[in-house]
Amino acid sequence: MAERKVSRRLIGATAITAAAGGVVLYAVPDAPAFGETVAGPLLQATAVSPQPTSTSPQPPPPARPLRFYPVDPLFAPYYALVDGPRTMGQAISPRLTVNGVAAQYFEKARLEDQRANNRTGNPAYDFEYGLLVDEMKAVNSLRPVGGDRSNVTYATINQQSAASLRVPVPAGFQNGSVFTNPDGSTFIPFTADLTAAPGHNVPPFFWQYMNLPDLFPGGWLHDIGLPITPLMNAIVDKGRIIGTTVTMFTNVPIQLQAYQRTILTYDPANPEGYLVERANTGTDYFFVFPNQFP
Repeated sequence: MAERKVSRRLIGATAITAAAGGVVLYAVPDAPAFGETVAGPLLQATAVSPQPTSTSPQPPPPARPLRFYPVDPLFAPYYALVDGPRTMGQAISPRLTVNGVAAQYFEKARLEDQRANNRTGNPAYDFEYGLLVDEMKAVNSLRPVGGDRSNVTYATINQQSAASLRVPVPAGFQNGSVFTNPDGSTFIPFTADLTAAPGHNVPPFFWQYMNLPDLFPGGWLHDIGLPITPLMNAIVDKGRIIGTTVTMFTNVPIQLQAYQRTILTYDPANPEGYLVERANTGTDYFFVFPNQFP
């Protein structure tokens, strides 16, 4: 694999961002063993999003530099609570109004203030991540996923989110829950209340990460959302931290899976504790919809 060294100055002050794909690497802290529940999955705050119909790929947006901003005081406490540099990366917009609520874009997400709409009484639902993946796949964006170059794009994710690719409900599944398959994967139905319906299997390495309560205090269903694709193989160009530099690698095989509120990637060649990463859906959104940013 070809490699070149890049100064750490390229990766910002608040997160270790790989220059190729702009992904933030993180160490996975101690987590519940696979199959354990974390106070049960919390009900999703929004309904299951409909699968979009295909549209023509949009033309590439004009070249525009990515800018970084301070985390807005409105979002700063939540950002600190969930280890924002690891879960969201750096802020790439000031505070904006999106769909009638205050929001701020980060490298990995759009964080929205939903306090006025939270009727659950659970403060963990006061803030939530926007449905950026749905918006980018709805326009069949050709933006690469998981790296600076990838054979998986948001158009690929749109194709892979077809209802026909969901797997049947396994025998023994109970409504309102998930199901651990014999191979260790977790079946999740594509329903907002987890009632029986075809869905997708989540591999153990993603399931463990999704259930880290210090990163996702609202629970995986609220903070990450339902899986919308099967597990996919991808070949990407990406960076890995080696010593004090980010080294770029080409033709790296990874696995990824798209969810309503994020995309998770798995690189078995990363150092232990850095195997799972959140894709930079916020950065991707910036280049797909540049007019949404000041």
